[in-house]
Amino acid sequence: MLKQVKGRWACLFLDFRFYLPLKTIQAKKETATIRGDVVPFQTKMTQAAQMLIAIAEHFSTAPILTVTDSWFGNNGLWKPVYKAIGSRFNILSRLRCNNVLYDRPEKRKPKQRGAE
Repeated sequence: MLKQVKGRWACLFLDFRFYLPLKTIQAKKETATIRGDVVPFQTKMTQAAQMLIAIAEHFSTAPILTVTDSWFGNNGLWKPVYKAIGSRFNILSRLRCNNVLYDRPEKRKPKQRGAE
């Protein structure tokens, strides 16, 4: 979630999950267990979609803009989330890690100095 904190935008994480490769789960390694039970395998796309859908349920009227790198910016994420959330879901992808995102500027006052 993006939130203004002391006049600057901050990204606040609402959910996260650890991805475990299929071979780790199939080998039933200790790192693939929770309280002794082996966790079921999920792809990264499935995990991301489930997290976004769960978060969107808490913000049922707000538009959801997901900012991803190019790996997630395809139908593997878009289709399941759009099916569950609908037209209030959007993806902004193919961003590099050093890009900076800005909010739209405030509405200008009449005869205000500067570029229009």
